[in-house]
Amino acid sequence: MERRFAYMRPDQILDEFQRAPVAYLPIGPLEWHGPHLPFGVDPLNAENAASHASEQTGGIVLPTLYWGTERERSEEVLDWLGFAKDAWIVGMDFPANSLPSMYCSEEIFALILREQLRLIEKFGFKLAVCLSGHGAENHLLVLQRLSAEFNAAGKLKVLVCMPFVTNKEGIMEVGHASRIETGVIQALQPQTVDLDRLPGLPEPLNNVDWAIIDFDTFLGHPTPDRTIPTYDDPRNATPQEGRSTIECAITQIVKQVEEFMKQ
Repeated sequence: MERRFAYMRPDQILDEFQRAPVAYLPIGPLEWHGPHLPFGVDPLNAENAASHASEQTGGIVLPTLYWGTERERSEEVLDWLGFAKDAWIVGMDFPANSLPSMYCSEEIFALILREQLRLIEKFGFKLAVCLSGHGAENHLLVLQRLSAEFNAAGKLKVLVCMPFVTNKEGIMEVGHASRIETGVIQALQPQTVDLDRLPGLPEPLNNVDWAIIDFDTFLGHPTPDRTIPTYDDPRNATPQEGRSTIECAITQIVKQVEEFMKQ
């Protein structure tokens, strides 16, 4: 069954409204994910999760929003990454990268998202599932602030989800362009992944040289030499693990959506 909004006729949309007036909105910027992965890692992951989750919950998948924001790194995070504390680094745009990411400013992202939600509400959807493949703190805060505002108004309910698995402590053990994201894209779009763009094992991957970050570094526990540990090294990624991650993440999203729809 066709669930992509742009490909649906009015009668198909109205039929689906009777079953589930839910809009899935995949979100993510075009962002540097090392030399071995495509720029669309975040939106591609979100788009795939939205497609599969909607099959289980009902609803319609809106065109992917290729937008996202980032902020300058704090002194603390700069130290975790291996930079001097007075460096100016925005998001994952490290000086050694060959190309910049397409981040928009925080205020522009908020305006774009607000208008998208207003249009979703105007169209008649009752629930908007904002599925963000991008996990920047300020990016997620914009999503959460607007979801709280729309939920308080009561006409359109908004749920913010991410296509990643949380552990028992509720932590997403996902780095940036490291093992998990690499495995996910190996599973989704294998033709876009080229691990030969990275040096061969066991040569270490320095954070500052590759803008590839393990999840423990983001949690404030970097390795002493600021290199990627073996357990989160992208060169150890497999499409099998990627598929498992995708399936588990979709299961968690479906559970969140179904519980939210009962409210």
